[in-house]
Amino acid sequence: MLRRRSFRVLAVLIFALVGGASALAFYDALWRDEPDGWMAAALILAGGAFCYRITSSRVHAGEGSLTVVNPLFSYEVPYGSIHKIEVSGSGSLTVLPKERIADTEGEGYLVVGFAGSLLDRLFKTSDKAAAELKKYRSRGRRAPGADGPIRRKLVADVVADVMLLTAAVCAVWFLILR
Repeated sequence: MLRRRSFRVLAVLIFALVGGASALAFYDALWRDEPDGWMAAALILAGGAFCYRITSSRVHAGEGSLTVVNPLFSYEVPYGSIHKIEVSGSGSLTVLPKERIADTEGEGYLVVGFAGSLLDRLFKTSDKAAAELKKYRSRGRRAPGADGPIRRKLVADVVADVMLLTAAVCAVWFLILR
């Protein structure tokens, strides 16, 4: 699995900050009887779920395919279906399939976990990830399952989904109390 180290740290920080801030909002809502605390908790949790999904983006290099896990969708791309793995001038890692697919409009699958950053120009993390993925691709082309269709799936992230569900409950509770 390839994932930015900074995203691992940020995911933990987001979880801690969202937990603390929403606890304060719950305190206002429950013990200080402030209905706006429910809406504050909902907004904090919804924003936290969004940020947590971004920092959970990664790439899995399996035996026969590469799986790009982005915030909402994951794409399992068999090694035989990959035309090129490249890094753009802005530092974004992209997996280009051999066939032009409607999903990508010919631009390939952007790996959100390596979508370029200011620090990437200094540390070259996208370039290192691309080199590593190219090694896996060259080894895995003849593996069973290396040919086949590209599969798109909805990403289920337990932490982000619980945050979002809790945010929805808080928002509904705010509307009831208002």
